[in-house]
Amino acid sequence: MPSTPNALDSQFPSPVQQIDTGSPHKLPQPGLALCLSGGGYRAMLFHLGALWRLNELGYLPKLDRVSSVSGGSITAGVLGLKWSRLAFDGNGVSKEFPEKVVVPIRQFAGKTIDLPAILTGLLLPCQTIGQRVAKAYG
Repeated sequence: MPSTPNALDSQFPSPVQQIDTGSPHKLPQPGLALCLSGGGYRAMLFHLGALWRLNELGYLPKLDRVSSVSGGSITAGVLGLKWSRLAFDGNGVSKEFPEKVVVPIRQFAGKTIDLPAILTGLLLPCQTIGQRVAKAYG
C-alpha cells in the first residue's frame, strides 16, 4: 500500500523503510537481521542481555536490520538512539555499550511507572491513567 505524502514527510523523513512484500518473485535482501520480540519489561531486559553478548562477540556492527515489537522495541530504540556513539573497534566491539545502552535501560527498568500512574489517575482524574503512564515514559 503506497503511503500518502504529507508536508512532514519532506521535513522529517522517516527512518522506517517500506518493504515490498506484494511480489511473489521478490527475493529476500542479503544481510544479517535481528528480530526482538515483545513481552514488556522482561523482553526489554532479555534483549538487552542478548545485545550485550552480540556486542562482546563483535556482531552488532554486522547487523543490516533490526526489527522489533513491544518490549523489544524499547531496547531497539535505545540501541538506535545511541548507535552513533558506540565507536566499534577493529573486532566490532564497543567499549561504550555498557555505559550508553545497558545503563539507561537498567535505570528505566528500575522505575515503577504503572502503580503511581494508576493510583494518581484514580485519585486525581484530570488525566487518564494511560496519559500518566505515557508521561512517565518521558
